[in-house]
Amino acid sequence: MGQEQQGVEAAETVGAILHGMLQVQRPARLKELEAATGIHSAKLHRYLVSMAKSGLISKQQSGSRYDLGLLAYRLGQTATHGQELLSFLEPYFENFVATLTNPDLGQAVGIGQWVGDGPTIVKWFESNSPLSIRMKPGVHLSITASATAMLLAAYLPRDLTEPLVRAELLERNLCNAKEMKRVYATYADIRQRGIASSLGSRRAGLNALSVPLFEQSGALVASITTLGMSPSFDAHLDGAAAQLLKKLGRELSSKMGHAPEP
Repeated sequence: MGQEQQGVEAAETVGAILHGMLQVQRPARLKELEAATGIHSAKLHRYLVSMAKSGLISKQQSGSRYDLGLLAYRLGQTATHGQELLSFLEPYFENFVATLTNPDLGQAVGIGQWVGDGPTIVKWFESNSPLSIRMKPGVHLSITASATAMLLAAYLPRDLTEPLVRAELLERNLCNAKEMKRVYATYADIRQRGIASSLGSRRAGLNALSVPLFEQSGALVASITTLGMSPSFDAHLDGAAAQLLKKLGRELSSKMGHAPEP
């Protein structure tokens, strides 16, 4: 196991204050926030001054109560935006899964997103196949082996993904320059092809293909992943299932206003 990474105490304190703000009735007095966070009022006040300057916290004109600021609300809107879009697209995923009568094309479709500090499946849609693929949503996926996780990581900045890649490679005693180069070459290939694949990363014989879902701005909203068991499921990057999934990704991205560059 890799060593636990050290963070910045100030950032953790800001997080604790925001958590405390969500636990009390707002706008809140300094003493109420002190009780909710366990942070001494003198230290808490200094942080609130800086957080108010950044927009995370707002202070009433009277100066005695605090509330969430404009930046905090904008962050919340951004976080929920992707979920709202996925809710709009759910019928399309359900219709797609209903067409998977051929096991060569997959038996389940999952929607993956980067949640918190890692990638996870947030929603599953299963076909009527006699093989039931039960995978619990919310479990973090391997950023170096899972098709869903690699697809999401491929479109994120390296300074965000590299610590996670290093931690996974350290767990397998593979953290060296050659392996790092291989992982990021894989990410580059995923971006170029617009699709990722994995063979048995979570369960022997369970293969996966994953494609990106973009919104109007070109930002990645989620990954669309189809699963199936070998040898029936064709997980080749140029196979029929891959072409069908890429077509779905393009169509749904288009519905969200995304126009791919020529």
